[in-house]
Amino acid sequence: MLMAGSVPRGIALEEADAPQARIAALREEIAHHDELYFKEAKPEISDADYDRLKQELQALEQVWPELAEPEDGVGDDRSGRFPTHVHRERMLSLHKVYSESAWRDFHAKLTRQLGRADLRFVIEPKYDGLAISLTYEHGVLMRAVTRGNGNQGDDVTANVSMIPGILQKLPDVVGASMPTLVELRGEVFITHAEFARINAARKLAGAEPFSHPRNLAAGTLKSSDPVELAGRQLSIVVYGWGAWEGTDAPETQQDLHVQVRAWGLPGVAKYTVARTADEAWSAIRALGQGRAELGFPIDGAVVKLDEVVLRNQVGADDVAPRWAVAYKFGPERAESHLRAIIWQVGRTGVLTPVAEFDPVELAGTTVTRATLHNRNEIQRRDIRIGDVIEVEKAGEVIPAVAGVLISRRSADIPKYTMPDACPSCGRAVVANPGEAALRCPNSLCPAQRQRRLEHFVSAEAVDIKGVGPATITLLSQAGLLQSPADFYRLRREDLLRVDGFGSRKAERLLAEIERSKRAELWRFIYGLSIPQVGSSTAKVLARLGGSLEALTWLKKTELANMVGPSVAESVIAYQGLSENQTAIRRFQEAGVSPEAKDCPGTADLHGKIFVFTGVLTVLTRTQATDRVLAAGGLVRETVSRRTDYVVVGEGAGAKRVDAERLGVTVISPEAFRRMVGLK
Repeated sequence: MLMAGSVPRGIALEEADAPQARIAALREEIAHHDELYFKEAKPEISDADYDRLKQELQALEQVWPELAEPEDGVGDDRSGRFPTHVHRERMLSLHKVYSESAWRDFHAKLTRQLGRADLRFVIEPKYDGLAISLTYEHGVLMRAVTRGNGNQGDDVTANVSMIPGILQKLPDVVGASMPTLVELRGEVFITHAEFARINAARKLAGAEPFSHPRNLAAGTLKSSDPVELAGRQLSIVVYGWGAWEGTDAPETQQDLHVQVRAWGLPGVAKYTVARTADEAWSAIRALGQGRAELGFPIDGAVVKLDEVVLRNQVGADDVAPRWAVAYKFGPERAESHLRAIIWQVGRTGVLTPVAEFDPVELAGTTVTRATLHNRNEIQRRDIRIGDVIEVEKAGEVIPAVAGVLISRRSADIPKYTMPDACPSCGRAVVANPGEAALRCPNSLCPAQRQRRLEHFVSAEAVDIKGVGPATITLLSQAGLLQSPADFYRLRREDLLRVDGFGSRKAERLLAEIERSKRAELWRFIYGLSIPQVGSSTAKVLARLGGSLEALTWLKKTELANMVGPSVAESVIAYQGLSENQTAIRRFQEAGVSPEAKDCPGTADLHGKIFVFTGVLTVLTRTQATDRVLAAGGLVRETVSRRTDYVVVGEGAGAKRVDAERLGVTVISPEAFRRMVGLK
């Protein structure tokens, strides 16, 4: 039987009636979504919808076993942008169950296989991120590799080394020997707080917010942009192992958790031990009921047989171990009526559609609005005003429209028409080639101006305290505020003529404005709302130019070398507008002359390319990368003839060999520290 909304792209209902056609169509659809999920971290459908496709395929293959095919395996997240590395021990996935009865079937099967009922299980959160394997040799981190296809994955060692909590060298533990080699398995993810921070910054920048923490974590881990990596904080958890050589491996899952904590690595914060199917089911339910209170995204519970000797008896198949299973939580959803689609205008002109619907309760909060991301999302789902929609919280964080109940659509509901004019200024909107976003091209648009002013005074930019959206609106309506530079032209007598401003409030605001003149240069640059210039890129521009005035004369070539061609184009476009040149001049006339304070010392690393390898000891990989970026340099993962310096720490391997073979300068961590002006 076909599931509502599950007919794949290009397949009509009547064509899908035959089992052969439906099975073939499902396989094509699943392969399409696997490509988006594993390789591009840009899924089109939710995990629940994807799981339903897999379940339907499995159900059809059970009815027509002659049409069944072996599973392709664990997926394949290799991107083609990184060197690959073979896992010492194959890195498997997990089989999934979706109901209490399915969990009890798994438990019963395991007890039959082992011939005993007194099994002990460990129940852990199923972190929603990207699986990773960390290989330590004699305690030194040698490589970090994604799961890939299970046999080999992307080598993302440099990127993983920037994650807080990652140890370049494991400490000796009293009474325990260090393995000669160990593959520790875990997950890279983004916490709810970091996800919210990044999306808040993107909204201020006029960019589309990310839709799910897992996709953001995967995309960030696979990023080749050091500025992007430095501007986002990934997290990691260790919950398993592959190869373990030189010493005895843990005898139980609980022993592993103890060992991980002893090493000081980030492990599973909370897990439950159960001795019966009932106890395990209670633990699964408790985890599901409390997931909204966790600080990180999970999409289920993982139940693992505790004793390794019993695990070895049941073994594994081609996809997953037979001694563990993942219980997948269904997303909490609620039905509502879509009342309107509102288009919000960001500070760079991007129009973001927002669904407004009747109030619903989700994860303990009342929800009335949800982002629709962009026009493509509306068109793909054929969303119409008046529809009955399903709303869920993606990753337990942000409300999202999960689907449209087309079967309940009234016949008289018309197809939604995209706006052709900006809702704020009325200017015709544009759609740049290759972009899903609609944009208002009017830089004088009132909504854009309001958002830019709010961003400029925010804590992330120059941090003028006591100025919120309401105050900005009042000052704008009084004709005192049109651009950020106008803050520095405000006078006491002007403020006293504005409703709500008394003598003390006016004096406090002017004192805050005066203080902000001494903010760091990168904060001013970030506050100017130059498209594609986030806080990390602003730091690079501050070091490159050294002054606000430099933003009017920096050359495209040197910009492209430092921040990439796309951002360079954006900065050049900013230079070309006369109102921006006027604003810079007004900053200077008002006495605003911030200094570049991002890189202490006298380092000048403009255009220099660095590669780090081994344990740096004198500072962390993240600190080293920040120093290079702030001094105008670049950080890359692999050594090439264009590399200027390879910083070689303890336990360095192939990268040092590559440097010597190519004649690239090799320096010690101590020499690097002196180079960037540290004592």
